[in-house]
Amino acid sequence: MRLLNRYILQEILGYAGLSLGVFLFILMTPEVLRLSALLAQEHIALPQLFELFLSVLPKKLIWAIPLSVLTGLLLGMSRLAADSEIIALQAAGVGARRLLQPGLAFAFFGAALTLAATTWWGPLAARTMSELQAQLSAGQVSYEVRPRVFDERFPNRILYVQDTEQGGARWKGVFLADLTEPDNPRLTLARSAVAVPAAQSNQLRLHLFEGTAHSIVPGEPERYNVSTFAENDLAIPLPVSGAQLAVRRNADLSLGELWAASQNGEGWRNARADFHRRLALPAACLLFSLIALPLGLLAQQSGRAMGVVAAITVALSYYFVFLVGDRLAREGTLPPGLGVWLANLALLIPLFYFFHRHRWARPATSFAFTLKILAAVRRLSDSRPRFLRPQNPPGDGRAPVNSRLPRTLDLYVVRGVLFYFFLLLAALIALFALFTVLEMVDEIAANNISWSVVARFLWYLTPQALYLMAPLALLLGLLVELALMSKRNEVVAIKAAGISLYRIAVPVVLLGFVFSVSLFWLDNRYLPHANQQREALRNQIKGRPAQTFFQTDRRWIFGSRPRIYHYSLFDPDPALFARLNVYELDADSFSIRRRISARRAHWEPQLHAWVLEQGWVREFRQGRAASYHPFTVASFPELDEPPDYFRREIRESEQMNWQELRGYIAELRQSGFDITRLRVEWHKKFAFPLISTFIVLLAFPFGLTMGRRGAVGGLALGIGLGFGYWVLAGFFQALGNFALLPPLLAAWGPNIIFAFAGLYLILQVET
Repeated sequence: MRLLNRYILQEILGYAGLSLGVFLFILMTPEVLRLSALLAQEHIALPQLFELFLSVLPKKLIWAIPLSVLTGLLLGMSRLAADSEIIALQAAGVGARRLLQPGLAFAFFGAALTLAATTWWGPLAARTMSELQAQLSAGQVSYEVRPRVFDERFPNRILYVQDTEQGGARWKGVFLADLTEPDNPRLTLARSAVAVPAAQSNQLRLHLFEGTAHSIVPGEPERYNVSTFAENDLAIPLPVSGAQLAVRRNADLSLGELWAASQNGEGWRNARADFHRRLALPAACLLFSLIALPLGLLAQQSGRAMGVVAAITVALSYYFVFLVGDRLAREGTLPPGLGVWLANLALLIPLFYFFHRHRWARPATSFAFTLKILAAVRRLSDSRPRFLRPQNPPGDGRAPVNSRLPRTLDLYVVRGVLFYFFLLLAALIALFALFTVLEMVDEIAANNISWSVVARFLWYLTPQALYLMAPLALLLGLLVELALMSKRNEVVAIKAAGISLYRIAVPVVLLGFVFSVSLFWLDNRYLPHANQQREALRNQIKGRPAQTFFQTDRRWIFGSRPRIYHYSLFDPDPALFARLNVYELDADSFSIRRRISARRAHWEPQLHAWVLEQGWVREFRQGRAASYHPFTVASFPELDEPPDYFRREIRESEQMNWQELRGYIAELRQSGFDITRLRVEWHKKFAFPLISTFIVLLAFPFGLTMGRRGAVGGLALGIGLGFGYWVLAGFFQALGNFALLPPLLAAWGPNIIFAFAGLYLILQVET
C-alpha cells in the first residue's frame, strides 16, 4: 500500500506544482513588473529586493495554495480515472475510501502551508513590508524624480528638474517652489544640485550650486526680495508614502492580536472576519481533498479535460460564495464567523451527497445528468467540418505520401493547438478575473460596492485579460500539442513519411502571426474604451475620487520656450486664467530672467495673444531686480502658447491606441512632462502583440523535445518561458523608463532575444 500511496501522491504533486506555478504567474505578474523596475535602479541591493519579494509572496500564496490543492487532486484523479487505473484498483479490491488516504495527506500538507501563511508568515511579511516601505521611500525618492516633470509628491513643495545625472543623484536645472503660502510661493532656483536622502529625519537634503532665492511680500508686489548664492543647503520633507505596495490595517497583527481587536472597538467586525478568514482558507484544502475523488472519477466517461473543467467550476463557485459571505459578514447581515465560513459549509452539501450515496464506482448512476451534459460538450468540441477531419492521421502507419498530406497535416496540427488554446485561454481569463476580484475584496466590502458594479468591472476587464493571456495560452497550447505528438510517436511518423519538421512549423508560425495581428487590432479598436471604463469602475471600487480626462487645474506647466506658467485656475471654454504667474528663465544659468504676474488673463483671438489685467512685470539681471512696472491691462506677444496648449488630456497609455498615443506624446513634448515612459509604451503597442509570433519560434523546438513527459511537461515548460518573458519585459521596460535604454530597444529587446533564441534552437532540431 505504501507503493500505491507514493504513486498517487507523485501524480497529484506534479499537477499541484504545475497549478501553483500558473496561479503564482497570474498573481505575481504585477509585482514582478514593480520589482523589475526597482532592480533597474542601481541603489536597490539584491538582498533587499529578495526580501521585498518574500514580503509580497505570502499574500498571494494564501489564495494560490488552496486552489493548487484542488487542481492537483482533481487533475491527478482525472488522469487515473481516464486511464482506467482506478477501475483496475477497484477490481483488485482497493476501495474508494482507501484512495482518499494519499489525497487527505496531501491536503493536510497544503492546509498546514496555508495556515502558516495566514497566521505566521503573512503578519511577519506585512510588518517587514512596512519597514521596507519606510526604507525605500527614503532611499529611492531622489532616483524617482523624473526630469522635466513637475513633482508634487513633496508636502507643500513643487519640484522641477531639467535633467538628472549619475542615476538620479545629481540634478541640473532645479526649480523649487515652497507652497506654504499658495498665493505667494517662495522660489529657489539653482544651476545644479546633489540630492542626499536622510531617512532618519524623513528629509531630502539638497546641496545647491549657483542659485537664486525669490520671495515677495503678500499684497505688496513692489517689495520683492531676491538673493544669490554660490552654494546652499536646503532640506525638504519626504513624501508621506513613496512605496507602491500597501498593506491592510489588520494584516500585520498576529492571530491572538487579531482576536483581541475583534472583541471591541470600531472595527471589531472586520477584525473578526479577518480572524475567521485566516482559518477558513486552510480548512478549504481539506474539503477540496474530499470532493476531488468523486469529481475526478467522472473522467472515466468524460476524458481528462473533465479535471480542468471541474477544477475551474469548483474554484469559481467556492470563491464566489466566499466573497458573498465575506461581504455579508462585514456588512453585518450575517455574523462574521458564519459569513466567512459560508463557502466551506456550502462544500459540505455535495460531500454529504457523495458519501451518503456510496456510488463513486458507478458514476453514471449518481451523475447521469452531469455526464450527459459533459459528453455532449465533448462531442461538440470534437465536431468539425468534414474537410477539416484528417482521413489518415500521421503515425498510424497508413498515411500515404501525396499532395494532400501537407495540407491535412497542417489542419491536424492547427486543430490540436487551437483546441488547447481555447481551453487554456478560458481557464486563464477566469483565473485572472477571480484573482483580480480577490485582490479587491476588502475595498468591495469597505466601500459597500454593489455586485452589479463588480460585474461591470469584470466585463470591461475581460478584453484586457484576453490581450494579456492570449500569448501565454498560445504558448501553452502549442507546447502541449507538440508534447503529445512526441509522446504518441507522431513526430517519428512524420519523419518516416519524408516530411521535414520545418514544414509542420509553417502553419504554427502563421497561426502565431494571425494572433499577433488580432491582438494589435484588439488594442487599436476596443481596448482604449474598455480600459477607460474599467479604470473608472476600479476607482469607484477603491473609493478614489472620480477622475476627469481633461485636467484644467494643473497649476504648473512648462511653456514651449524656457518659461514656466503657474495659475490658480484655467477655464478652457472662455480661455481664462485666474492668478497667472509667468517665470521666464535663462537657459544657461537656469535663473529667472523676467517674472509676469496678473490677477486674470484672457485669450484675444484677433490679437492672437493673451491680455493680462491688474498685474505687474519685473525683470532681473545677474540675479538682481532691475526694473518693476505695474499695469492695468497689458499684452505680451512673446507669450504665444494658445489655449489648447493648456488643455491637456490626461490619459494612460493603455487608454489610447497607437495613433492617439503618438499625438499625445507630441503634445506633451514641450509641456513640462517627461515622455520617455510614453515612448516606451508606444513601441510596446507594436512589440507586445508580435510576441505571439516570436514565442512560437521558441516553443516549437522545446515542444518537440518533451517526449514522454507529455502535456504536464509542456505546461510546466510554458509557464517557465512565460514567466521568463514577463521578467525580461519588465526589466527592459524599467531600463527604458529610467532612460538607461533607448525606448525602441526597451520595448523590442525581449522579443529580439526570444526570436534569436528560437531561431537558433530550431536550426538545431533534427528534421
